[in-house]
Amino acid sequence: MRQREYSTRTVVLIGLFAAICYVSLYLRIPIPSPVGRPFLHMGNMFVILAALLFNGFIGGAAGSLGMGLYDILNGYGSSALRTFILKFGIGLVAGKVAAKKHQPGSTPPVKWIFIAGAAFFLIGAALAVTAGIKGYQINVPGVERELVISPALYILALVLGVALAAAGFFSKRYSVEVQYAILGAVAGIAFNVAGEFLYKAAVLLIAGSSFYPAVLASAFSLPATLINGVASIIVAVALYIPLSRTVAKYKV
Repeated sequence: MRQREYSTRTVVLIGLFAAICYVSLYLRIPIPSPVGRPFLHMGNMFVILAALLFNGFIGGAAGSLGMGLYDILNGYGSSALRTFILKFGIGLVAGKVAAKKHQPGSTPPVKWIFIAGAAFFLIGAALAVTAGIKGYQINVPGVERELVISPALYILALVLGVALAAAGFFSKRYSVEVQYAILGAVAGIAFNVAGEFLYKAAVLLIAGSSFYPAVLASAFSLPATLINGVASIIVAVALYIPLSRTVAKYKV
């Protein structure tokens, strides 16, 4: 009977977060930018939040179903397969890393939080310097798509880098559970960014593009993914900290 209750609870949670993920894609937040019209959506954030609060399967299944269904019903059917795979992966990876807190002998992942912070800070600094030297739109010979660097991208990356460094520095002031939640959120978004890059590069290569233009064109499409990814990490962890205490009271 207990197993059946748990299964019912899992299905309910997947359905709930799938609906939230679906609706969240309609709620786009425009970002002021001198070039283009970047925006934030909270779809990936709810995938990560569900994975951190419950487990990776619930988060991944909810994101895959909710965001995949959005693609199918809103004219993005060609992207549905990619969405199903990558959103499921975000949840699984985030949940798997966060679950390490339960493993016997697990140690605080402070080193990895510092490494993640340094990586985001360096990415933000590199993009800021590049934008200052080359401008916000960069054309590369042989590549149809130009690289667009929004100020929001490098500002968010720098902020997250500093925030992760601070999280590592003050790690003794909060629980190991929260530390693994931070690392899980970062790992989930890292998976999504890598997956988007590899998927788009593979599609271009299959379509007949040569290797160098395919890789660059795929890389040039990543800024929007990074903007939403960085925002998702910040918001998901900020929500997880208070919500985890409430959810813990009702876990069976």
